[in-house]
Amino acid sequence: MAGVVFEDVTKEYPNGFKAVKNLDLDIRDGEFLVMVGPSGCGKSTTLRMIAGLEEVSAGKIKIGDRVVNDVHPKDRDIAMVFQNYALYPHMTVADNIGFALKLAKRPKTEIRDRVLDAAKLLDLTEQLDKKPAQLSGGQRQRVAMGRAIVRTPQVFLLDEPLSNLDAKLRVQMRAEITHLQRKVGVTTFYVTHDQIEAMTMADRVAVINFGVLQQVAPPQELFDRPDNIFVAAFIGSPSMNLLEGTLIDEDGSISVRLSPSASIGASEKMFAGRDVLKSYVGKQVVVGLRPKDLKDAALSTQFPQSQRFRGEIFNVEALGYERMVYVALDATRVVPDEVLVADGDVLTSDEGTIVTARFDSKSSVKIGQTAEVAVDMDNAHFFDPSTGLAIRD
Repeated sequence: MAGVVFEDVTKEYPNGFKAVKNLDLDIRDGEFLVMVGPSGCGKSTTLRMIAGLEEVSAGKIKIGDRVVNDVHPKDRDIAMVFQNYALYPHMTVADNIGFALKLAKRPKTEIRDRVLDAAKLLDLTEQLDKKPAQLSGGQRQRVAMGRAIVRTPQVFLLDEPLSNLDAKLRVQMRAEITHLQRKVGVTTFYVTHDQIEAMTMADRVAVINFGVLQQVAPPQELFDRPDNIFVAAFIGSPSMNLLEGTLIDEDGSISVRLSPSASIGASEKMFAGRDVLKSYVGKQVVVGLRPKDLKDAALSTQFPQSQRFRGEIFNVEALGYERMVYVALDATRVVPDEVLVADGDVLTSDEGTIVTARFDSKSSVKIGQTAEVAVDMDNAHFFDPSTGLAIRD
């Protein structure tokens, strides 16, 4: 095994377009790192540069201690798993898994033993004599994984391997791939546009946008402490509510004014660990509120009146264990570039911007009703509107 290091790597095409810009990234030995971002952000280009399928325009890529910029793909000791499986239809499962070993002219007994070991690991033992057309999508993806595993490479590269599977199978395969990676311990670089895949599978997640690395951190840290507005909006489902606001001090009582008719009072813990936020009093900020921190006030009596607002219920989605509630609020939503909210549209109504809240399943609010929403300001996020960066010490 070996780690992968990017040192100030840039990929620029002949037309001048820079797909990846000054990338510094250290994928640790044995780590499962997922790179996530919207379509066209540079994540697949990054993977292809590791594989040697794209040339590096500037900077260095190391696999282990070796700079591989000029090393041929076949000599990099990596294995790739593609989203379309890339299996040979005329070969059996066993032949597909062992094909790379056959090309390497390994002894037949070694090929057989390694194929059997991989098949056992992937629960494919009963499928070894079948052709790919006889397999389900999940089984084909396991075969593609087996073909990578059997080579015992230094690095696995997975390019959106679950995008062709249905929703239920994607959930199953997420768990299987994660378990498999932990078992074999090979350094793994996984690319996806699906932030749920990233959050549920990775040791660390690298968020990229417009070819620029935004943040690298464990999944929970990305959720709890996003470095900027883009990460805040991209990580989390449903997305964080990002709203324009101004910190106001009225006779020693600080609140976030969202509009002339809407303000939310500060909590005692809001400034904890970020004294710098006090310097923004009297200034504009971007306030970020996770849907989980917007609650049905009728069921959340611990919140003071200053941390509540009233709004018309635009829509309610009953999910059994919770209710996703969309509420009108007199405020202005902030939408970072390339972040899709509410299926690509910023939801607005005559009454104002629609914010997303997660209510307890016991909530009885109904569409068209005016309801009171409590806001847990202890967990509020704040960003500088001029830089987009998180405001914290």
